[in-house]
Amino acid sequence: MKYMLLSEYAGQGEYSNRKAEVLRTVGDIREFGIKMYVDNNLLGIEWFEGHNEHFAEDAAENYVQGIKNYQQLLVE
Repeated sequence: MKYMLLSEYAGQGEYSNRKAEVLRTVGDIREFGIKMYVDNNLLGIEWFEGHNEHFAEDAAENYVQGIKNYQQLLVE
């Protein structure tokens, strides 16, 4: 699956080791998702089928703020 980077989020304080990137697939079908990192190590990509860019941005913010935690997902 090909995708492009739309934006990046970085954690602060207790969660300063977290980073998230908002992605969009390239092609006819547009899906949004986030890449989650901890200590600069890629944990995985979570795709949000049927949701928009704003939803993915909120998920990225929630991850870097410690509200959303990583769940084992397929790493691409």
